Amino acid sequence: NLGVIDEKLNIWKFFWGELWSMAFLAAGLSTLLRKNHPIWGVFLVAIGTSFILNVFDVIDISVWKVFWPAILIFVGGSILFDKGFSKKSDEKSVANSNISAVFYAEDSKINGDYNGGQVTAAFGGVELDLRGANIKDGSEIEVFALCGGIEISLPSDVIVENRVRGIFGGSEDKTRPDSSAKKKLVVKGDCVFGGLEIR
Repeated sequence: NLGVIDEKLNIWKFFWGELWSMAFLAAGLSTLLRKNHPIWGVFLVAIGTSFILNVFDVIDISVWKVFWPAILIFVGGSILFDKGFSKKSDEKSVANSNISAVFYAEDSKINGDYNGGQVTAAFGGVELDLRGANIKDGSEIEVFALCGGIEISLPSDVIVENRVRGIFGGSEDKTRPDSSAKKKLVVKGDCVFGGLEIR
């Protein structure tokens, strides 16, 4: 803006175009490799590709103007096919649990035996309470947070192995297992512009 850098070097075009396109492509490819959330992977890759095409003037549209309508169309399709939303559940007693929250807040409490499951939060939030659950040693929880947040509460007899990857996001392990704790719980997945808290 002060003319120190040549105007021909369009910093904002680079930042909003190339940088964001790489971020979305990396997030999409990472999600596709996990194979558990292919729809979100394809969606993120499509957004990243649109940014790249716009930067190189292959298409002449404002990607940001298309982004939010695309999100709404995607969410609407998820509702129609019942794949993006899940019904609110206050308490469950199951061996495993798959929870999804898209533009939605899910508060779930699980008691009884637990062998792991999947937790997805996209533009929404999930609170998973496992403090009353009997978690099987070696169980795995697959998480995916896209512009959303996930909070998992665990009993003190479990040791967490955090394998979550962050792309413009992150995870934090606040658990304090007992010295006698031996059971291991693996938490893996991706946080894309989102966060995970384990406590």
